[in-house]
Amino acid sequence: MTLVFEYPFWLVLLCLLLGAAGSFFLYYFGNPPDVSRGLKYFLVILRFTSIFLISFLLLSPLLRQNLETIEKPLIILGIDNSESIVLTKDSGFYRNTFSGQVRTLIERLNKDYEVKAFSLGEEVKPYSGLSYNQKQTDLSTFFREIEDRFMNRNVGAIILASDGIYNKGTDPFYASEKLPFSIYCIPMGDTVQHQDILLKKAECNSTVFIGDRFPLEIYYSAYFCQGKKTQLSVSHKGKVLFTKEILPVNEEMNADEKIYLDANEAGQQVYDIRIIPVEGEVSTLNNFQRISIQVLNSREKIAILYNAPHPDVTAIEQALMKTGRYEISVSPFDVFSESPEKFSLLILHMVPSIQHVTDLDPILKPDIPALFILGTQTDLSAFNKINTGLIISAVKSNFTEAQPVWNDVFSLFTLDHQVSSAFSIYPPLMSPLGSYQYNPLIDVLCYQQIGSVSTRIPQIMFTTQNNRKTGIIAGENIWKWRIAEFVARSNHDAFDELINKMVQLLSVKADKSFFRVKVNDPVRENEGVKFVAEVYNDSYELINDPDVNIVITDSGQRIYPFLFNKTERAYQLHAGIFPLGTYKYNASVKFGNKQYRESGTFIVMPVNNEAINLVANHQILYMISSAHEGSLILPAKLETIQDILKSREDIHSVTDIQKRFTDLIGNPWLLAALLILLSAEWIIRKRSGL
Repeated sequence: MTLVFEYPFWLVLLCLLLGAAGSFFLYYFGNPPDVSRGLKYFLVILRFTSIFLISFLLLSPLLRQNLETIEKPLIILGIDNSESIVLTKDSGFYRNTFSGQVRTLIERLNKDYEVKAFSLGEEVKPYSGLSYNQKQTDLSTFFREIEDRFMNRNVGAIILASDGIYNKGTDPFYASEKLPFSIYCIPMGDTVQHQDILLKKAECNSTVFIGDRFPLEIYYSAYFCQGKKTQLSVSHKGKVLFTKEILPVNEEMNADEKIYLDANEAGQQVYDIRIIPVEGEVSTLNNFQRISIQVLNSREKIAILYNAPHPDVTAIEQALMKTGRYEISVSPFDVFSESPEKFSLLILHMVPSIQHVTDLDPILKPDIPALFILGTQTDLSAFNKINTGLIISAVKSNFTEAQPVWNDVFSLFTLDHQVSSAFSIYPPLMSPLGSYQYNPLIDVLCYQQIGSVSTRIPQIMFTTQNNRKTGIIAGENIWKWRIAEFVARSNHDAFDELINKMVQLLSVKADKSFFRVKVNDPVRENEGVKFVAEVYNDSYELINDPDVNIVITDSGQRIYPFLFNKTERAYQLHAGIFPLGTYKYNASVKFGNKQYRESGTFIVMPVNNEAINLVANHQILYMISSAHEGSLILPAKLETIQDILKSREDIHSVTDIQKRFTDLIGNPWLLAALLILLSAEWIIRKRSGL
């Protein structure tokens, strides 16, 4: 503990001289009355000390202290709390004996170390016991949590107890690479493949249309079930739609079955897939899976109208047909006779045209979106009169080759990196050459690069004019993009996604209702049911003054009433976790003298990820521990961990010395002492008549 001054130290001597001079002149040259010599000396000391302290504190002295703290080594313990641990024959050991071993280990480690224990599953949580109820395992999040929270701490070692099976997140080996700490792994679970027949995966489109026949592909495996007959079935609302007999002939069998189902009912439809268990199976939870498919009432209708046959028309049609979401009508514009109100979007290829007079008024209704593709046969003068938000001024119809340049800040929809990067391999379009005047609120998907010059001239753009959504592709020959992509990548995926995202953006109809409710349907059984609600006034402004109520009803007619929470401008509700099943909801709100209601259904789906793979992956645990100067420690030898940690010289306490500076001018004890000195001198002087 030392004193530090902001001013030169010799000024302290000046403070002493000032105190001596002040007291000397006051009591020796001030002609004080006759007082005893002892009392005079005492008063001199009081006055000297007071003047010295005041002048000394004016030098702003600081008291420097060295604070020493000892940080124990931190031991981080992660215990796998997922279902797969207890779905094997060793479940009794892990539910009873192992849980007690973990408690004992934590108690013993707490004597010499600071211990942070976590349970692992879908997410990382503070350890509070083992229930083995987690539906998924994400080991990578555990290592990222350590990296974020404990990188600057005195971490002695990490202890990970797991079966090595992960079905969420990234590879834990690579997730642990950046950690500079020792990692010891406790292998849990069973590495032996027991007799089991299981459903591995079921794949199908998440959305189909009513009347469609859609494929469902089922992957299943059987281990040590040779000669044991069983049956695969698919059912919908209790009605069996498909059955097949399964008779494994080898110790290990992997197979798949592709079947076709009919979408006869609209809405969210649930299909149950089962394999009848065989005698001696280690687990039957993996013999069942449930999938949910959204069946839409009808396809959106898209009309592609062209001035003359062109490869662009075919390329767009093929991209849209790939999804099966649209009913597409392709026709020359001059013979198109259908009502435009039937269509969600009009795609106009080089229409209006210079070849003949084109009057678009009959079809360009205010509420029908349009996508214009401009080319060498487009009548730019007629196009400029349509009020699309873009005007192209040119002395004559000149065109130039323009390469597309992706706009990084485009935000109307998102594209996969593979799609946005495809613009670099796309050949140039034949784009109109002239002066482009466009609405500043236009959203540009890509700009034009003419030769080696990148411009701010839009090539693909979107805007809303007179309540009509409009898209413009300023250039023809986009069919070459589709061909170029196939040459480079052997598929048309990026081009098809681009066209579908553009069409989806333009064709989606705006919701004009005053009360809207959305739910995260389907809901996984390990997730909470979440609702979002919006209420609009007559001016279509978001409000949240009135209360929004909702009643959820299960299949047994039990009701669960809730009141929505208000957010800044809308409503939200986290209704919690519900059991498996189908639920109905009815939401209502009263605004003014109007009552609005919204109803719907949601489905809580099972999660069987942990039951699909029950063979412990101790190899990855060995790789993690070997890469971090650790080792595998069997559950039976859990008590040796403390001795192993004590034997390591690099695991020790760290002494941290911090310097702390305290301003003496704010010290209450010095202030009290100064007051006592001045008060004592004043009282003595008064009593002595000074």
